Amino acid sequence: MRLIAIWILCNLVLFFFGCGEEDLVEMQSEREAEQTTEMSGLFSDSEWAVVQGLSPLPNKPPPSPTNRVADNPDAAQLGQMFFFDARFSKDSTISCATCHSPFHGFADVEATSLGNRRGTRNAPTVLNAAYNEWQFWDGRADTLWAQALFALEGEDEQAGTRLQYAHLVHRHYQADYEAVFGPLPNLEDAARFPPDGKPGDPTFDDMSEADRIAINTVFANIGKAVEAYERLLISRNAPFDRYVAGDEEAITLEAKRGLKVFIGKGVCVLCHGTPHFRDNDFHNIGIPQDGLPEDIGRFQGVEKLLADPFNSASIYSDSRADAAQMLRLLEPRLEHQGEFKTPTLRNVALTAPYFHTGEFPTLASVIEFNNAGGTTNEFAGRSAVRVEPLHLTEQEKQDLVEFLETLTGEPPPAHLLIKPKLP
Repeated sequence: MRLIAIWILCNLVLFFFGCGEEDLVEMQSEREAEQTTEMSGLFSDSEWAVVQGLSPLPNKPPPSPTNRVADNPDAAQLGQMFFFDARFSKDSTISCATCHSPFHGFADVEATSLGNRRGTRNAPTVLNAAYNEWQFWDGRADTLWAQALFALEGEDEQAGTRLQYAHLVHRHYQADYEAVFGPLPNLEDAARFPPDGKPGDPTFDDMSEADRIAINTVFANIGKAVEAYERLLISRNAPFDRYVAGDEEAITLEAKRGLKVFIGKGVCVLCHGTPHFRDNDFHNIGIPQDGLPEDIGRFQGVEKLLADPFNSASIYSDSRADAAQMLRLLEPRLEHQGEFKTPTLRNVALTAPYFHTGEFPTLASVIEFNNAGGTTNEFAGRSAVRVEPLHLTEQEKQDLVEFLETLTGEPPPAHLLIKPKLP
């Protein structure tokens, strides 16, 4: 027996201390394989493939060919000043940051945004907006720079005028502007360039065509600078991304179960099944108007996009051919009534309240709405596809909230989150 014990001990010693380097590498590979199996153990192979398709978010947004300075650092620095400068408003009290606050995920805590006056929609986040194909809930802008122009003159938003803004740039930003875009028009000539006005105002409409185009060009360039800044507002590497990349501890077991609901029983993945967690499309899921004016969404958005003098096929676009072809394929159709853009779910925990009406204060309330199958009345247009009740359990709903909270990514660099010193 003593000899047998000695033999066993020797073999154990050889096993633990006598392995060669190749054996150690093989053992390490086996352990890593076991960890991978554990990580995806809640999911079938096909489910895990779906999960892997949700991450990562691309490092950079797609190019913006309609804006030649979209990735110009000097334009971005200028755009950051424009974004935070409240002088770009009717009474110098409202900036882009008023409704797209860096303290709230570059979104708005108000149900419907309060700018120059109370609006009828909630302001969506501009975090990762550079990845969007369409801007606004109704898609009425097809570029980030055109989106900024709608807000700058919108009566519910900043409510200023393009002549006002051109003079503001001339007074306070001339050197920085001209370093990026070239010379400003001769704005000191008040007879040619009145201090205030936009289309529909005699002060603007009575200008020569050449001078109107010159002011419109300055106005477009303000938007292009804002876009250059907003293209830097990228938030990636959320806990969910780290989990998919192999960090088993990045999210909780509850969040993993919520992820399984997200891609399965909750059918969330049907509209949020990309690394952007949205589908670049528009849907009518029966969001109630709750006393707001009737909002027909995409139907009106297409009309506004096609009529917009600053759309991507306009003379103010830096690349028009492809855009013109795309816009020719668009037309407002009856099925567009009441459709709204699928919002991104990245950073969704930071951007309450939810939906275009802002009537849903928490993620739990959104899940309750979807779980019940939406509504069948009190919304604009018609629901293209009937939303069926999901029959989620209380635990599944809680797990789904836990998962959605793992989509909060790392913030953009700190210097982009603060109001810079303005001239």
